[in-house]
Amino acid sequence: MAKQLKAAAITSAELIEFLDTSSNFAFELRCLERLSELGFQCQHGGSYTDRVTNKARQFDIRAQRENDGLRILCAVECKHLSRSYPLLIMCVPRTADESFHEVVFSYHPDMMDKRQRTPFDLPKFYRKNCHAIRHPASDYGIGHPVGKSSAQVGKAQQDNTTVASDAEVFEKWSQALASAHDLADEAAAAGERQNQLLVSLVLPILLVPDETLWRVDYSPNGTRSSDPAQVNRCSFFVGRNYIAGEIPRQTDLTISHLEFLTLSGLAALMEDILNWDNAWFPSLEVLGNLVAEKFAAESQ
Repeated sequence: MAKQLKAAAITSAELIEFLDTSSNFAFELRCLERLSELGFQCQHGGSYTDRVTNKARQFDIRAQRENDGLRILCAVECKHLSRSYPLLIMCVPRTADESFHEVVFSYHPDMMDKRQRTPFDLPKFYRKNCHAIRHPASDYGIGHPVGKSSAQVGKAQQDNTTVASDAEVFEKWSQALASAHDLADEAAAAGERQNQLLVSLVLPILLVPDETLWRVDYSPNGTRSSDPAQVNRCSFFVGRNYIAGEIPRQTDLTISHLEFLTLSGLAALMEDILNWDNAWFPSLEVLGNLVAEKFAAESQ
């Protein structure tokens, strides 16, 4: 239920207090600046249609960076948390079924050998132009801590009791997942549009200020295995399935994880991500073998 408001008009000083202490917009601009400093091309504050609810939404930031045929497309939402009401992520060891991520391999259909593609020519509208590829050596390793639940935790002013809620943060990271769908479509079409072979990682991110992200680890049986500690990065399993690209040429893409990051954590994660043969992108040889397997499966 909304709080009862005073009848008195808000003053300039009160608006300034809000902007200086509680406004999410200023933090959003800091995130935008940091992404630009890291070499990303950014869109800020655009609108899109949520594919699940069919409602109009506004994203905070969409950020893209490319290097040597590799691309990272980030659906970024920003949440201005305070140290008095930080975000706590509760983690368990990641299972084998959760230890993966996928990238989108996109290309112009004319680049693919016809014998691999199909025994006869098809109209362009039906010719495949993308595939989702599961990285065989993902950064999301088996047994590593992975988030499964989240809560903002603070103390009530009136009686000093502990209060916790996940509602505001859940809404924000849900928006990141919804915004990522458009980026998946863009990744699927990029190779044909640019007439080259491209490999894209679509990554949903929730950015929070430094010193407002905490992690606590649990064993699979529910026993707490660590004390809460401040971190700059915590991956969170989502396993969200998307249909990327235009019908009938689309590919099924699973975005396995959302990244909770502080501004400091953002820089650390992005430092070496756009390189071949690492935990985010397979080598050219491995990619070639995986793509060949995809074509062979489709020709059967």
